[in-house]
Amino acid sequence: MISIHGAREHNLRDVTLELPRNKLICLTGVSGSGKSSLAFDTLYAEGQRRYIESLSAYARQFLGTLAKPDVDQITGLSPALAIQQKSTGWNPRSTVGTVTGIYDFLRVLYARAGRQHCPNCGRLISAQTSESIVARIMTLPLGTRVLLLAPVVRGQKGEHVELLEDLRRRGFVRARIDGQVCHLDQAPKLGRHNRHDIEVVIDRLVMAPDIRARLSEAVETALQVGEGTMIVAPAEAREKGVGSLFRGGELVLSSRYACTDCGIGFDAPSPQLFSFNSPTGMCLTCDGIGAVHDFDPDLLIPDPSLPFYAPCVVPLRHRPGRWRRHIYEGVARHVGFDINLPWNTLPAKAREALLYGTGDAHITFEWRHSGGVWKHGDKFEGVIAELKSKHRQAKASFVRRYYEKFMRHRRCETCGGARLNPQARAVRVGGKALPEACAMSVQQALSFFNSLELTPTETIIAAEVLKEVRARLEFLVNVGLDYLTLDRTAPT
Repeated sequence: MISIHGAREHNLRDVTLELPRNKLICLTGVSGSGKSSLAFDTLYAEGQRRYIESLSAYARQFLGTLAKPDVDQITGLSPALAIQQKSTGWNPRSTVGTVTGIYDFLRVLYARAGRQHCPNCGRLISAQTSESIVARIMTLPLGTRVLLLAPVVRGQKGEHVELLEDLRRRGFVRARIDGQVCHLDQAPKLGRHNRHDIEVVIDRLVMAPDIRARLSEAVETALQVGEGTMIVAPAEAREKGVGSLFRGGELVLSSRYACTDCGIGFDAPSPQLFSFNSPTGMCLTCDGIGAVHDFDPDLLIPDPSLPFYAPCVVPLRHRPGRWRRHIYEGVARHVGFDINLPWNTLPAKAREALLYGTGDAHITFEWRHSGGVWKHGDKFEGVIAELKSKHRQAKASFVRRYYEKFMRHRRCETCGGARLNPQARAVRVGGKALPEACAMSVQQALSFFNSLELTPTETIIAAEVLKEVRARLEFLVNVGLDYLTLDRTAPT
């Protein structure tokens, strides 16, 4: 027998057991239970150490020495051999759901049988008619100049030469390409390996009571060209009519899915919408990772008793010069605090403004010189935005490593770690969004999908997909992995 007493290597906790010699023994257990710690880091390491110590001093100088495992006693152990332990290298984006193929079927299930809700108000979204779209646009203020656009390319790579030529043949004159409106005859050459957005300009209108007939015709054309989706955008940057009423300055309308209360329209859900590896579905803040590597205020300011100008923010290194001080003093006047006070005595609003900026607020800065005072206005993005820019632009690896000392991985605040954008997170099957289903353990997920109640139409649509999902979940349960969650990252 091989007797082990008080093994404490890594996560083992005073393990004592006996193993029969000359037998094939399989160690099983959940992740992190200590299987590798017992087999490789205790038994194998001690067997190798004893064998090396039995050799001559001359031989040992070529083999080196091994540290003794944290164990009280092992008896009956022979010299040990080990086949190299090798773990598959997973991409940090991979999860239990993606490596088992379950997530791909869930994407199809949510795209085909999911019920779209509004990300803002949570109400169930239904399709819009062209008449309701016209009525929505007619609520814009009189005199507002707008463009009616039909999206034909969204985030797709390529030069799109044939598409632009086809649009010209169909009689269209203008298009908005990557945010810039241009004549199709003068369209810029597009990068083959870059992603592009192309929207056809269907009509340019000035809002007036007598344009309903023209607007109706333009809406019908836009929905036809855009395959059910159209965009209402300000004709010029100075136009405020649309931006003041609708979030983001543009109104997206769809003949399929739209929230009439919030003025938000969506394309019909597709499997790509639920992919956190695709720009269509990923959270744009964390790029679908679910976490961000960002500056941590606690690491930036180890001594909060210092004033901001000390500087208390370590990476700033030196007391700011006159130009930087007049910027910070402008922020202090705008928010209303004394910037010379110790950091830990500043109000939370002041600390937030200095670190993260003041948003879209317009701040007046005063540069004092011998000739008087020069006033100028601008936004303030904050110290952390400045440090991010320096980290991003640093060419030397040691400079990047310096800034990374003040950064930590934290859960993305935008998506809450769900990895998906708001529209994808607002689609539900059986009352649960896809991130909620993936957060359940395999056993819980199997119970959920086994008891899932769908309408007769949804049942027909989802029958084959649900069959595959249930089969894969049952397999994981049968092999003892029922405790895993589908959103657990593969490297763990």
